[in-house]
Amino acid sequence: MNRKIIILFLLFSSCLSLFAQDYPQWPADKPETGFIEESQSREIRIHNLVLPQEIDMQDKMRVLITDMMQDASKRLGWDMVELSEYTNDNAFQNGGTPYNLRSPRGIEITFQFVVNNDSLLAWKKYESDYEKRSTNSLEDNSTNMQSIMESAKYKQYRDSADYYLKLYLTYCEAHKNEGTNLYTKDKHPKYYQQKETEFIDKANAMVQQTNDNSGIKESEDENKVETRRFRNHTVVQVKFHVNAYSGLAIDRSGSSIQFTSTPYPIPGAILSKLYTVQKDQEHFDFDKWDNVILTLVGKFQTKLDKLDNYNATYTLNGQGDEHTPKKIKSEVVQDISINIYGDKTNVEKMAGLIDVEKLNNEIIKK
Repeated sequence: MNRKIIILFLLFSSCLSLFAQDYPQWPADKPETGFIEESQSREIRIHNLVLPQEIDMQDKMRVLITDMMQDASKRLGWDMVELSEYTNDNAFQNGGTPYNLRSPRGIEITFQFVVNNDSLLAWKKYESDYEKRSTNSLEDNSTNMQSIMESAKYKQYRDSADYYLKLYLTYCEAHKNEGTNLYTKDKHPKYYQQKETEFIDKANAMVQQTNDNSGIKESEDENKVETRRFRNHTVVQVKFHVNAYSGLAIDRSGSSIQFTSTPYPIPGAILSKLYTVQKDQEHFDFDKWDNVILTLVGKFQTKLDKLDNYNATYTLNGQGDEHTPKKIKSEVVQDISINIYGDKTNVEKMAGLIDVEKLNNEIIKK
């Protein structure tokens, strides 16, 4: 049978948190422990053809940035955890590119701060209650679905769809010598398909109505709003990218991102903006946050390109290809992009503790 009526019991099922019991800061994001260990391993980086002098630069910048974040944690009284780290990316070239042709090697590191433990506890309770409600709703909906599928009317629609499908297949086999006329001039195949579709739609409408009456989708929509509200009041995330090939706060290349932005004064930065993200976003990353502060330090172009990126200057004039000798060695820091995500008041507090002068001292001036 080429076409079947397929019913998914959990059409609108939620993705429940599976690590609630083994992560103390759940439902905040869980650290990527394995990736962090690999990124910090000198042996693994050597194996991935990261050069020793590049590794030294990465380690030095990790220590500097981590110390800066630990100092901010103490001053603000916020609990901190390293969330992710990447040092094994191959930049613009593969790891075997000769030293004199290599563009800057980078390190990307993200930290998460719990700014309010009471909010975290309230978030935990909300998520636990929501998961219980979701489980009960899904079980009830599954029972209702089973009743629908066992009903006489649903069986009638399914049998009718099967009946017209068989007529269609039998007729097409018997008249296959008609060639293209069978599907262009002969009205029988089209009629059988229309009738099959009609009964499939009737059966699916019964299932859809059951899902609509379950309230699952409305509950999920409400959970999305509440989760965003809790996240922004509970945590701040800060991402540093050393030797980034572009700086961006909102990536609009994948989907339409609506936001407002204003300059945000950070002395020593070549650019700093506060972005406010609208709450109806579907983007996989920025639908989580109310505000983002983007800060660029070092050698970036400050005019946006067509994809709304601020490009690193080392990507220009052959400095990002595999063929042109590089003016600046690959272990040298040329730029740093910083993104701070969270509630407006909290991201501004964190931005005030970013020591841009110290970061600028690491960037080559020539």
